[in-house]
Amino acid sequence: MKLYLLIAVLGVLPLVAGACTGTDDDANFRFLISDDVNAIDDFSSVNVTISKIGIQRAGDSESWLEFVPDTTEVDLKPLVGENALEIWSGNLTPGEYSKAFIYVSEVNGILTPELGGEKASVKLPSEKLHISRPFVIVEGTTTSFVYDIAVVKAGQSGQYILLPQIAQSGADQEFAEVE
Repeated sequence: MKLYLLIAVLGVLPLVAGACTGTDDDANFRFLISDDVNAIDDFSSVNVTISKIGIQRAGDSESWLEFVPDTTEVDLKPLVGENALEIWSGNLTPGEYSKAFIYVSEVNGILTPELGGEKASVKLPSEKLHISRPFVIVEGTTTSFVYDIAVVKAGQSGQYILLPQIAQSGADQEFAEVE
């Protein structure tokens, strides 16, 4: 009897561990980051530090899911166009969702050598980027949500702003996954 109990416990442990990490192969939701072209060509790198991600269930302003991404620092430079990097995967309750937030703690941009190769000021309008882009998670399928961010030049000021690109974001976006 003890042998059967031990086998049962050992068989269940990997399932529990996979559910807790949010990175198992059976995830029904993937959150990816991409970059719209805009002013990214002015930079050698634009590193964005993401402290957490927020997803809101549709029709319930109190129902927020927040989680820490598996990848917290992302260089936007290689993520131009359809290139996207997964920063979190896991299981969410099937249903409709309406909004996605990315909480950003730091942005570090380095200009290209042609523009001086120095650190550039990349401002964030607040500590989070927010888009309202409805999507659905269906039982038995995986939804890949691409969140597109762009570095935009702020006129002739020499400053840059980090903004979400709603039209390029969502669960319906084509993407080429990069490591």
